[in-house]
Amino acid sequence: PLNYYIATIGHQAFRGRRARSGMFSMLTTCYLFLGGTGAGALVVLSVLECANARRRAASPWGARTRFERACALPDEFFARGWPLCFVVLALGMLCLLVDLGRPDRLLGLLVSPQLSAISVGAYALVVALMCAGVFSLAALLDGVRGGPAAVYALAGVGVVAGVVAMAYTGVLLQSLASVLFWQTPLLPLLFVLSSTSCGIACVFLSAAFVEARQPFVRPLVLLARIDGVIIVAEALCLAAYLLLASAGEGTRLAVEALVAGVQAPLLWGGIVVGGMVLPFALERFITHGNSRTQFVWIAALLLVGGFTLRFCIVGVAAWDVTQMPDMLYGLSLGLG
Repeated sequence: PLNYYIATIGHQAFRGRRARSGMFSMLTTCYLFLGGTGAGALVVLSVLECANARRRAASPWGARTRFERACALPDEFFARGWPLCFVVLALGMLCLLVDLGRPDRLLGLLVSPQLSAISVGAYALVVALMCAGVFSLAALLDGVRGGPAAVYALAGVGVVAGVVAMAYTGVLLQSLASVLFWQTPLLPLLFVLSSTSCGIACVFLSAAFVEARQPFVRPLVLLARIDGVIIVAEALCLAAYLLLASAGEGTRLAVEALVAGVQAPLLWGGIVVGGMVLPFALERFITHGNSRTQFVWIAALLLVGGFTLRFCIVGVAAWDVTQMPDMLYGLSLGLG
């Protein structure tokens, strides 16, 4: 039954946790990070594919739009970006399969006649991997060019699958009712914003290793401006998440551990400063002469911040009241 597989995945995904010490399975964190990052990269690259489809196919139909001119990128960029996206998604799915212990449990979700948020997310990850694989082959094989219509169709599927997969990484935690700290729609939203930013980081990382005769910094600067808006939205979402959680009896300890406790250095240093403030500042001062090095640093900071965010969200659940039987018993007596 579907409920059995969902319960099994929830149990297996967190089987390495020790409630008092805050130790969780690192594979779970890696899966949430890699799956979200790969899905974010798929969305960003699919949009860029649409902007370059007519140019790459040498289509004579109509003049180039302003969007197409602003996002023009060399073919070598896609030959770097798509394989990176595919590898990240594949590694994320591999972490999930290893953490589950038995691949047939994931297969049970895919073949089950009942639909749920988890089964839809599993489908989305498979479709996302397939889209990234097709685009990777087209980018790596010389002379293989699909028409603009085919690119638009496949990119549209990739965007939908990527958005669903990004949200799924948050819904997976939200669906585990044993942790009160995760029971909020802000968690999937936070992961979507973070995953999109990490996807843009993959684009920056790919572009940093492209040798092109013509400069193509302009579309990357545009992406940097968009990422700045995403970072601000992510920071506001995280602040709202913590503020609402601090008002709950069962989640207050988790917030205290994250804001001022043992997880505080990771929150303020790894997420806020390293993953938000520094890349936001660097994105405002990109120079054409040294853009390659700047994009590498921006990408590294965004990816480290994205991983740290998931590490903290998963790990801080050990301070959730549901993971402390003694305190839960005290609260039930009105003594907590």
